[in-house]
Amino acid sequence: MRVGAIDIGSNSVRLLVADIPDDAPWGPKLEAVARSGEACRLGRGLHETGRVDDELVERAGVLVGEFLRRARSFGTRHVVAAATAALRRASNGAAAAERISELAGSPVRILSEADEARLVYRAVIMGLGQAARGSQCVVFDLGGGSTEVVSGVGERLGRWTSLPFGAVTLTERLVASDPPTAMELGAARDWVRTELMHGCALMPERTAVLGGVGGTITVLAALDAGMQVYDPSQLEGAYLPAARVHELVNQLVTTTHAGRRAMPVMGEGRADIIGTGALVVEGLLDRFQSPGLICSTQGLRYGLARLAAEEWQVAREGQ
Repeated sequence: MRVGAIDIGSNSVRLLVADIPDDAPWGPKLEAVARSGEACRLGRGLHETGRVDDELVERAGVLVGEFLRRARSFGTRHVVAAATAALRRASNGAAAAERISELAGSPVRILSEADEARLVYRAVIMGLGQAARGSQCVVFDLGGGSTEVVSGVGERLGRWTSLPFGAVTLTERLVASDPPTAMELGAARDWVRTELMHGCALMPERTAVLGGVGGTITVLAALDAGMQVYDPSQLEGAYLPAARVHELVNQLVTTTHAGRRAMPVMGEGRADIIGTGALVVEGLLDRFQSPGLICSTQGLRYGLARLAAEEWQVAREGQ
């Protein structure tokens, strides 16, 4: 069946249209038909005000409506649109979701932390293939306003946590200079290390498979591959040794905003937050003593697409 997923994140809104077998929504087969994403920065200022800005809510509603129409133009049977950390935490989150639903003409749900972690983990493991499905794994999704970290063995989930920070919130909280000063970088690294130590305290000390999803991870993998044009099909499962990750992180955090924007794979709305995002990746690599990082391009929207297929199947069986 053909389904759609719209991921309303703290930094961007993303669309996936995919073909998934009717009888196996969570099976290994998924074919992406269309992918798209637009920066929205819905979580901007949330750390300071505790609410999402009305203007940004309007922007998100327009984007979701455009993506919904595009998904339907491909003949989708069911589309799931879901929001994450920004609307979960905002004091006006429920009202914002209602407004986005009104503008888009379709209901928008706010995912719980547990549901987001579960969907991300299962989607990443299915995307990485048989090797990941038979190993001890730690999967993380570094977003704009939160970072989900999930451990497990193959498809079986273990412990999970949703850390209350992401690339957008950390940039607003920790970095003022361009590029960051050595003092700012030192303080940011210490802050991230402490938060990971407490937030992931009940998780394994080390992992052989550390899979990451999100814009920061795909940029790191694209830079490592020397890409001039972003091509996600070439990045799924790409492996970066730990030493190479540290090298790329240092490159990003010591480059000016203008220098980062000039990088061909950076993408709109990413250059100003990529540095702090990279520090989180570095911190997770060290926390789990992993030999390297595996890039996944199949994050939350892939989990939402599989959920859409599952919901359509259940609805059809109930008729």
